[in-house]
Amino acid sequence: MIDEKYYAGAKLLLATLGMEVNNAIPNTQGHTHMTLAARNGHEAVVNLLLAAPGIDVNAANTSGRTPLSFGAEKGHEAVVELLLAAPGIDVNAPSTSGRTPLSFAAENSHEAVVKLLLAAPGIDVNAQETDGWTRTPLLYAASYGREAVVKLLLAAPGIDINATDTDRWTSLIFAARSGCVAVVKLLLAAPGIDVNAADTSGWTALTWAAFRGREAVVQDLCTAPEIIVDVADIKRGLENPPRGGYWGYAASNTEQCVQVLEEFVLSKGGGTQGELQGVGPVEAEVP
Repeated sequence: MIDEKYYAGAKLLLATLGMEVNNAIPNTQGHTHMTLAARNGHEAVVNLLLAAPGIDVNAANTSGRTPLSFGAEKGHEAVVELLLAAPGIDVNAPSTSGRTPLSFAAENSHEAVVKLLLAAPGIDVNAQETDGWTRTPLLYAASYGREAVVKLLLAAPGIDINATDTDRWTSLIFAARSGCVAVVKLLLAAPGIDVNAADTSGWTALTWAAFRGREAVVQDLCTAPEIIVDVADIKRGLENPPRGGYWGYAASNTEQCVQVLEEFVLSKGGGTQGELQGVGPVEAEVP
């Protein structure tokens, strides 16, 4: 629905002699009329501003956020479509922390906007933020369990499914830790997935799933042809987790998860129940 008052005001400003259309609005953290219109989903105003002589479609606020960045974050599909069609649009314009429009859309599960961005010429599907967690769009989508978005990103040409953040967490580690079975299944089916990738503390997706008590995820991970199960190592990790806010306390059902792993090792001929305390790595058979 068009905000008639906002539209009329913008039209009046554009008609004002000498108005600088790209000037930052005072006391708004450097927002321009375009960034505010895009953030609030004012499609008609965005269209009006795009027709203004000298408009800078990539003008950013003090955080480096462009109109496209805000439109993507808020899921304003019509606004994003207008901006993507604008001459000179920078589809990968990073904020001061290095986050791109695709990153914001992926985090917030705006499937339609993600589709538009993935179809845009020159889109960088693996753009990594430069501050904080240094996550890619796929890492954000996986960490929040955005199944539909993960599916779209996995189908994107050139996607790096094993990209890591500063802690070397992969998308699979994020999904396993949070217990998002649907995302775990999607990632396990992706060509080239590294199911044994370890983070900076040596924990894999399997260790995280067991620590968090994600029994269904543990079972799914055991179906991966390349999975390596080292019961003794996982037990040591669960008993002595690294210190830090990420770890906290183990789930109440970690024993059930370990039992699943022990049964898996036994099914692969890894030893008797009494010998499992010191059993080494067991790899799943490749079908």
